[in-house]
Amino acid sequence: MLMIMTLLVSSVILSDKVIEMLLILNFSMLLFILLNWSFLSTSVTLLFNIDFFPYNLVLLSIWIIILSLMVMLSETSWKNKNYFSLFNLVLLIFLCLSFTFKDYLLFYIFFESSLIPILLIILGWGYQPERLMAGVYMLFYTLFASLPLLGMIFYYSSKVGFNSMNLYMSFMNFNIWLEIILVGAFLVKFPMYMLHIWLPKAHVEAPVSGSMILAGVLLKLGGYGIIRFLPMLVKSSQFHMKYIIVSVSLMGGLMVGLLCLRQMDMKMLIAYSSVCHMASCISVLLILGELGFKGCLFMMIAHGLCSSGLFYLVDVVYKRTGTRSLFINKGLLNILPSLSFWWFMFLLANLAGPPTLNLFSEICMLINLVIWSKFNMVILMMITFFTGAYNIYLYSLSQHNNYLFSKNIIKNCTFLNYYILFNHLLPLNIMILSIMSFY
Repeated sequence: MLMIMTLLVSSVILSDKVIEMLLILNFSMLLFILLNWSFLSTSVTLLFNIDFFPYNLVLLSIWIIILSLMVMLSETSWKNKNYFSLFNLVLLIFLCLSFTFKDYLLFYIFFESSLIPILLIILGWGYQPERLMAGVYMLFYTLFASLPLLGMIFYYSSKVGFNSMNLYMSFMNFNIWLEIILVGAFLVKFPMYMLHIWLPKAHVEAPVSGSMILAGVLLKLGGYGIIRFLPMLVKSSQFHMKYIIVSVSLMGGLMVGLLCLRQMDMKMLIAYSSVCHMASCISVLLILGELGFKGCLFMMIAHGLCSSGLFYLVDVVYKRTGTRSLFINKGLLNILPSLSFWWFMFLLANLAGPPTLNLFSEICMLINLVIWSKFNMVILMMITFFTGAYNIYLYSLSQHNNYLFSKNIIKNCTFLNYYILFNHLLPLNIMILSIMSFY
């Protein structure tokens, strides 16, 4: 399957015709719809682990990478587009391998290798001179947190003799430091509040395709890592850090929601909203509930599509007005009325409105968190309220009022712009029809 998709994306790179790319994208959608799950389950080897979690995340990775390559076609000022396409292909291969490997060491290698292509994308095609500092922040935050995990994998693999995810947990003696090592590497990647400093910087300095990949796929590596290392934590008689991490994560989600209400940079606001959404995902993963697990998977898929579309919307506005500031980007409804519909639909999805997949995932996670502790109800109500507040704030401030530079000539959106937005929004609203297949 990975070879087929690599050939499809390679054919996209070699062709500059938009029609061929659209046909390839639709063909890839049809290919995955027709794939039979029984075929996948019989082709699993001892090296790979393909259940419904990695399967859906691999599909999300391929979808977002293809959409980022479509964005590349609309960029007329970019140079070295072949290198950009190569980095996207390498990143796609690393992501698919990290999502499917059963071996802990191979998972770690490709988990960290995915940083290299996205770092090169930020450094090569970023907007501001500060992109070097943003890349350093991203690199050192993630490496500093994950190197103890590598040492732990080496120690237990030498002690036990194998690295399979399903086997050597019975040989581990748990303590609080081992729990911090196991979870810390993935909380930085998710990211959790207080470990999220690298994320807004990387988003602001990255090109639009880099932001789409960061929000759409790379943040999901943290959640997938926690899922794969959870059997070790379940074996522990008492997961000491669970209550502290859940409390800090939920309180951090509330604080970031308040922080979003004072952001004037649209891209920074959407980047901080990712931290707010992932706070609930971290909590439900650590309290070990089946309903929360599936809700977290739905949220990762929905957030990947929704935040990627929002970042692309911000870039479409930025290309026409020259700024991302909400002080200047007022009254967009007057100058780009057709784009206002897409703003409404994506912000509706971002605040978990019907009929999007975000709504069902939020319901699953809220039920699981309230069942686990009734005290979570108050803070979850506040997080939900402020999530709706900053989305309404972004829509009303950007679409209404009078545009400051109304005499400027602003070109209308192209068909490719609308097609990219459509391919973000369509699976976000259609996938809720197939959620019963997970039960």
